[in-house]
Amino acid sequence: MIYLRDILELGQQLRWLRKQTKLSQSDLALRAGLSRTAIQAIESGKTTCQLDTLFKVLTVLNIKLAIDHSLLKAPTHASTSD
Repeated sequence: MIYLRDILELGQQLRWLRKQTKLSQSDLALRAGLSRTAIQAIESGKTTCQLDTLFKVLTVLNIKLAIDHSLLKAPTHASTSD
């Protein structure tokens, strides 16, 4: 698992994974139903990327997005004293 600090790191990791899977930006764009310029913007860390666009890319590259927060690990039925 890799922890990312900013959108630029996300773009760099996505570019690396795309290249590892031997996909061009155009191939990835076609599979994700996006334009090549959209892929280029994501990989270069543009901050205007919409989440649905990002999730299309993550899906094609078989990447899972996780949220890591201590509250999510808390028991679901914690007892409270009122």
